[in-house]
Amino acid sequence: MNSIPDLRVILIDDNDIDLLLHERLITLQQISRTVLSFSNANKALEYLSSNITLPHIPPTVILLDIQMPEMDGFEFLRSFDSYPQKIKSQCYIIMVSSSLDFGDISRTNANPLVVRLLKNHCNRKN
Repeated sequence: MNSIPDLRVILIDDNDIDLLLHERLITLQQISRTVLSFSNANKALEYLSSNITLPHIPPTVILLDIQMPEMDGFEFLRSFDSYPQKIKSQCYIIMVSSSLDFGDISRTNANPLVVRLLKNHCNRKN
């Protein structure tokens, strides 16, 4: 049996159904043992802040929704950019959205914190 990688996946999305589906897919595909879901970007930032004092920060993939109330994905990125390099260097951010306009694509591609942009076909907000 293949071992599951020592990788943390953090899901940030205001849609509870998308969070559940993504968490289930990640678990079924054995991508990670640790999947943390946040329906609020501020709560995810608080969690990441609590990691600053850890001696070792596991590699972390963050699936980040672009369009959310209170704090959208781009606001999350601005706040996250102020975090210590120790945390930023272990996080790989993938932006996720169900509807992308050219402005979102341009802003995502221009942000050095983002490694990829994915179109979410599961999301039915629109």
